[in-house]
Amino acid sequence: MTRLTSDLIEGVPDDKMDLDSVLRRACGTTVKQMAIQAAGLEGDVDLSGFRAACVPITSGLGVIGGFSESVNAIVGRLGMDSYVTSGTDVQGFSEAIRDGADIVMMADDTMFIAYNVREGRQTNNSWGTAMGYSVCLRNAAGGLEGKKVLVIGAGFVGTEAVQILKGMGAEVSVTDIVPEKAEALQARFGVKALRDKDSAISSHSLILNAAPASFPGRIMAEGSIVSTPGVPHQFDDEGRRKAKAIIHDPLEIGTAVMAVNSAAFTIKKKG
Repeated sequence: MTRLTSDLIEGVPDDKMDLDSVLRRACGTTVKQMAIQAAGLEGDVDLSGFRAACVPITSGLGVIGGFSESVNAIVGRLGMDSYVTSGTDVQGFSEAIRDGADIVMMADDTMFIAYNVREGRQTNNSWGTAMGYSVCLRNAAGGLEGKKVLVIGAGFVGTEAVQILKGMGAEVSVTDIVPEKAEALQARFGVKALRDKDSAISSHSLILNAAPASFPGRIMAEGSIVSTPGVPHQFDDEGRRKAKAIIHDPLEIGTAVMAVNSAAFTIKKKG
């Protein structure tokens, strides 16, 4: 959460990016459809029976301006009854429980979770972001079974992505600015660690970028699909021209997956 700033999310509440249209073009789904797939559900799931409370948190380095309002807008677009609590921190959480919220969305400097009050289970942002961007990459590529995929970054999101993409049948390689971190994932999950990032980018047309990274067009493969939650990232004009799709948003994909997956704990229990 520390790389997220107020200016990055200022357009989220009003949906200025129109992410549904962006994902339809790149991946063939809306945000909600992608999140439903990510949560392991099927069909057009009605989420109107879930009430979600977005709790502003002030601990740590301070509140990201507009964060709770942005999360509230994202969850509301999924069809949930969503609102921002008037209280913050523990008071806000207590307010959410008192008001009968089914899902509580809250974040501090290091962790962002969706907590399902009914089931006592949580979904964290690292998994939600990795799963959402992996589903987007899979859909944009027409499936990943047997295909080479590069993960850039061996942090929290990258580690989750390595496991998810491998589970989707991809042949996964990983690179990190600290080579030992990539090599640790190689030992742990049986993926391939690559030390030279530029060489890795040039030899892969399917990339999930989970770290700050630049993508010079001169090293990118023609027709590349880059699913990139990592910020900041940079593409020059040649890189954007070569790419078939660059999938990115400041907050919505991961948040939508978190909210739907949290609801899915209850939906699957009933089903």
